[in-house]
Amino acid sequence: MIERFFSPAMRMKRYLALVLGPTALALLYLGLLASDGYVSRASFLIEQDSPSMSGGDMALSLLNLGGGPSRQDTLVVDAFLRSRTLLEQMQSSLDLRGHFSSDERDLFSRMDAEASQEDFLEFYRKHLHTLVDEESQIMTVEFTAHDPEYAHKVVSELVRQGEQFVNKINQSLAEEQLTFITAEVDKAATRLRQATVEMLALQRKNDVLNPQQETAAVAQILAGLEAELTRQQTELKALSGYLNPSAPDIVATKQRIDALQAQVAEERRRMVGEGRDEFSKLMLDYQNAEVNLRIAGELYKSALTSLETTRLDAVRKAKYVIPVDRANVPDSAELPRVGYWTVTVFVLLNLMYFVSGLIVATIQDHRE
Repeated sequence: MIERFFSPAMRMKRYLALVLGPTALALLYLGLLASDGYVSRASFLIEQDSPSMSGGDMALSLLNLGGGPSRQDTLVVDAFLRSRTLLEQMQSSLDLRGHFSSDERDLFSRMDAEASQEDFLEFYRKHLHTLVDEESQIMTVEFTAHDPEYAHKVVSELVRQGEQFVNKINQSLAEEQLTFITAEVDKAATRLRQATVEMLALQRKNDVLNPQQETAAVAQILAGLEAELTRQQTELKALSGYLNPSAPDIVATKQRIDALQAQVAEERRRMVGEGRDEFSKLMLDYQNAEVNLRIAGELYKSALTSLETTRLDAVRKAKYVIPVDRANVPDSAELPRVGYWTVTVFVLLNLMYFVSGLIVATIQDHRE
């Protein structure tokens, strides 16, 4: 019985049944039954237009905020292309589920029409292939379908969706930054208006535009009056030396001196704030209001500058999808690779056959 099992005729029958037969079935399936797979490809680059980027900006990295193509950009887009969100959008526009479960596909490559969403996503990812060149960061998208036109439509839609995704991120980042800066501008404008109102209220309350300037003007007037008073007093002394006290010139000079003294007293009262709020408090209030107004004005100008800079940066740091190779309509099917898979099956079956034969022979030797 054992000799018959290891006889050349039996070995040939087993080889035919275990190796050549399955290989022939694989060849038959791949060559005649397996659905054709058409692969459409497209390549693109995610670039940033930043000709005037500063040294600080160059240190920043959608996506990232630095210039030029970046690995992070392509990884983010790659994750989006494989996402459930995109699959749902693609299903709405291209009915991928219907294509995957079509009766035109062979039984083994067809997806169950009632497949769960998780199985559907896994099936979609098996037909999608992405490749990123490490040096240039050019991203290639491939999709396999049993119809060349459909493969072209899917890849074109994938590229379009990827571009929209990048644009959406650009818009989202720009809107977020502009919203924040605009809020700061509004705050600065409100503070400037409030400081202006406080300054005007202080001026109206005290009937003065600028107490410092008014004090300087009063001091200048007072100095002039005192100088004139001194001159008149000197003249009075000179006249008193040779005229009667009742002389018209002396009387007139005394009248001028009295008037000047009254005017000097009035101006001095203005300087010390007699009959009004304490002048020192007025000066302090005015200085505080002036400082607040100046700070509010500087903050407002700074906020406006930041707003304009942010708007320019939103354009300068925007990402763009640059097509390198547009989606093609395949001329011939790339799948199934009949020769490759037939040889692979043949080699694997031979390996399994000879390993199992070696195991059986070893066991037989131990029994003997």
